Amino acid sequence: MALRKLYNEIKVLKVKELPDHVKPMLSIDYVKKAVQRGMDSYHAKYIETSSIDPLLHVCYGGMVLSYLIALPEERRHLEHQQHAKEHGFSEPSGSCFGDHLFAWCFFLVFLDICRLEDTVFANGFQPGMMK
Repeated sequence: MALRKLYNEIKVLKVKELPDHVKPMLSIDYVKKAVQRGMDSYHAKYIETSSIDPLLHVCYGGMVLSYLIALPEERRHLEHQQHAKEHGFSEPSGSCFGDHLFAWCFFLVFLDICRLEDTVFANGFQPGMMK
């Protein structure tokens, strides 16, 4: 939404007016205020409503971060395997990147199921609801 607003503001400007319009947005003060507005909005949307979504955000963020950290090692491992195949050697398969992916996906599906059950129990179970 913010990018759409910025685009709509910029498309009516002339090229000479663009630097004067964008320059204040690149100041440290403006960035600090924008981050504070985002944090306030996140707090109002998720924290004050006692939502479980922040926990899911931490889990998804942890998953992405762990893959980004492990990616260079996995790429080196896969290059080594490819090089060994090209030269007629075989390498025993060990821990695989896909095994970790399966574990994370299983965990996140489990969290989503728990969230659905919490919603059903928080709203009260009503007969005929599961039809």
